[in-house]
Parts: sequence; C-alpha cells; structure tokens
Amino acid sequence: MLEIYSPSGQKHVFYLGPHAPHLTPKEIDLLHSVWLEFSSRVAPEELHHHDVIHFALDELLQEMRDGKQEEVVGRLRQHLQEIKDRRAPRL
Repeated sequence: MLEIYSPSGQKHVFYLGPHAPHLTPKEIDLLHSVWLEFSSRVAPEELHHHDVIHFALDELLQEMRDGKQEEVVGRLRQHLQEIKDRRAPRL
C-alpha cells in the first residue's frame, strides 16, 4: 500500500500488488450474517469482518492440507455451477 499526502494534508491511498476483490451486495450480506452469528458467540471478544474472512480462509486451507482437496474442489465446482445456473437466461 502506498500512501501519499498532498500539501493540503489530503491522503491518497494506492494498493500495490493483487487487487482487492469486488464483493457483491449478496456476498457482503453473507459475510455480515456470519459475523453477527460469531460475534454473539465469542462475546465479549471483539470480532471484525476481516477476522471472519481470515478464519474462513485458514479453515479452507487447512482442509486442503488435510488431504481433502478433491472434496473441497468438488464443493467449489458445485458452487460455481449453481451460480452459473442462476445466471442462465430464462426463456
């Protein structure tokens, strides 16, 4: 991340490297609902949305490392097919 401050003090932030993913409103709603569920369960610990994402990705990576690659890839393929089916034009 590169931060540049103009003479007026305004900050300009530029992300270098991989781009930040674009999340749809549906994905943000899903993240928020998971965050709400976990927030109530781990209280009084403070939980942020990025904590939920990090945790979920770590869990997914651990499944892959535990030899469940085919199962995980199968679920991913199913997810992608479901998205494709929803987007298919209805005649």
